[in-house]
Amino acid sequence: MTTRPVRAADVAKRAGVSVTTVSFVFGGKARGNVSAATQERILQVADELGYRPNKLAQSLRHSRTHTIALLTDGIASSPFAGRLLAAAEQRASELGQALLLRDTHFRSERDQEALDDFASRRVDAVVYATMGLQRLVDLPTTPLPLVLANCFQEPARHPSAIPDEVAVGQAAARLLTSTGHRHIVMLSGPGRPGHGTRVVDVAAARRARGFRAGLRSTGVARAAGEVRVCGWTIGDGYRGAVAVLTADGDRLAAASDRPTSIFAVNDRVATGALLAALRLGVRVPHELSIVGVDDQEELADQTVPALTTYRLPHEALGTWAVDTALDMITRRRRTAADPAVDAPRLFPFELIERDTVAPPPAT
Repeated sequence: MTTRPVRAADVAKRAGVSVTTVSFVFGGKARGNVSAATQERILQVADELGYRPNKLAQSLRHSRTHTIALLTDGIASSPFAGRLLAAAEQRASELGQALLLRDTHFRSERDQEALDDFASRRVDAVVYATMGLQRLVDLPTTPLPLVLANCFQEPARHPSAIPDEVAVGQAAARLLTSTGHRHIVMLSGPGRPGHGTRVVDVAAARRARGFRAGLRSTGVARAAGEVRVCGWTIGDGYRGAVAVLTADGDRLAAASDRPTSIFAVNDRVATGALLAALRLGVRVPHELSIVGVDDQEELADQTVPALTTYRLPHEALGTWAVDTALDMITRRRRTAADPAVDAPRLFPFELIERDTVAPPPAT
């Protein structure tokens, strides 16, 4: 014998209220219409009976699906930036929203197809998030409310939030100089043929700019080669560190000729620098301090010694993106207009102090 699903009328009868009152509670209209005590009684009865509101029926009545789409270039299919996805999913769940994920695997030609599909599925809004900081040039169009996370446009056309990359470079410079270091080298991101020592990646370039500004603000004289073009990988970090620690690529340079600290553009480069120091017999942090960026899971806290680094604000970006998407949905329902778009909101990094920073050796 098949048991009939519990209906709103069953809850209303048991709780001694009208079906309309039950609908107010589960339809988000209880405020100002239903007392707190009555709401609590209805929710308790619903729990006892195992009542679950029909989301499809609600969406048809209110022209909303309570679904936010998250379109990414590679977050879901890579080990990086997963905290952004996890935070967005958690926040959506807390607010009673479903999260529909689509990963394009770094094939930007799929963006328009995905946005069109979201519109056909009647999602309420879209969050567009990138694995690394990006300046978007040709973002496909959509009639849906659109929020950008970890990426931005110039000029801004949609609300966006990004990590404060300049500030983290400044913070790293101040951390190392306040510890006593005066000979500091930054192993930065990749360059491009024909650009010399210029760093061309958006995030890496901003971190380098902040690093230089941080050194200037502390009064430390700028040294030649303070920012070295490097790359993103452990191998890049290894080769970059060997280059600045040795006289000829093999023989360790004299202590007075080599840096006492390295600021690495990310944790993988920092890990490569750790390996180079190990091979060359340079003790970390006693003879060489190393600072990374990312606080990459399953890496930064697993190195020996554990890496001092700056954690990317991915959780904050994910939470902000969902909150902003819901705000846009509400504004459109009330005024048919999106909020004014300003410059990207900047979120700070968090210093994670571990074991790779110490005062420089006495000379």
